[in-house]
Amino acid sequence: MPREFKGVTQAAPVLTLSPPTRALLSRYALAPRVLNAFSGERLTREAGGSLEFFDVRPYGAGDELRYVDWKAYARTGKLVTRLFQAERTSALHVLLDSSPSMAVGGKLAAAQRVAAMLTYTAQGMRTQVHRFGGATSLRGGQRRQLPELWRFIGETPEGAAVSPVAALQSFAASTSYAAGMVVVVSDLFDEAALRPALVALRARRLDVCFVQLMSVADLEPEGGRLELRDSETGETLEVGPDEVRLYREAVRAFLGRTRAAVLQAGFRYQLARVEETPLEAQEAQLIAGLYKAGILVRR
Repeated sequence: MPREFKGVTQAAPVLTLSPPTRALLSRYALAPRVLNAFSGERLTREAGGSLEFFDVRPYGAGDELRYVDWKAYARTGKLVTRLFQAERTSALHVLLDSSPSMAVGGKLAAAQRVAAMLTYTAQGMRTQVHRFGGATSLRGGQRRQLPELWRFIGETPEGAAVSPVAALQSFAASTSYAAGMVVVVSDLFDEAALRPALVALRARRLDVCFVQLMSVADLEPEGGRLELRDSETGETLEVGPDEVRLYREAVRAFLGRTRAAVLQAGFRYQLARVEETPLEAQEAQLIAGLYKAGILVRR
């Protein structure tokens, strides 16, 4: 959002990646997986393999007319694009959480950098970024489209009213995104249970990866007496050492439940700790986490 100082409008800093980070990312590629629609087995395809019809989705700007299903248009009056197996393995959707809790401890800034790194690595793939709350970027996939994608990511506002579970269920219910690799970047703080959203994503046969961001303040609040503020509701509570200890135990239990639920659903998961470290070091740490989770592979 532009900032104003004494009548002068100053644009917000443009999101970008440093040359060392770009050089490091050039050693990696995304590792999408596709679920077989019939047997549930994982499919892998070599580049240049045969195309296999899989599904349809609503026609979108930029889709090639040769893939439009004209018979379906004659029947329904609606334009739809035919999807093939190869396209399923070459689409990337990044779901970016900007709910109030993401403003704590630099989590939103870290999430934006993860999204930027993923879109940089995904050159040649059909790429879109989706903010929690419904806003969606234009489709990217080429190097020249990165500035527009990064501008969209960098301008993500804080305080989205949509919770993680509601955002995931909304994405799963959408008929516009019938295929591809989905990376969810969020702290996953939500009073609602995550499992129904996982079931909905699984039913769409999507290849979903979760990057759960946690700040130092989330994981290790200082001891002694302190005032805790719920970033989602604004409620405050003064607590002592015993309550802080119980809070830490509750956080560990929450992370354990979340990881177990994600893995049980057949998705990939990585916990990323957000710390106050130099930017390039933080980016290198995030890349290492993406590699550890199998979201990235070495070229």
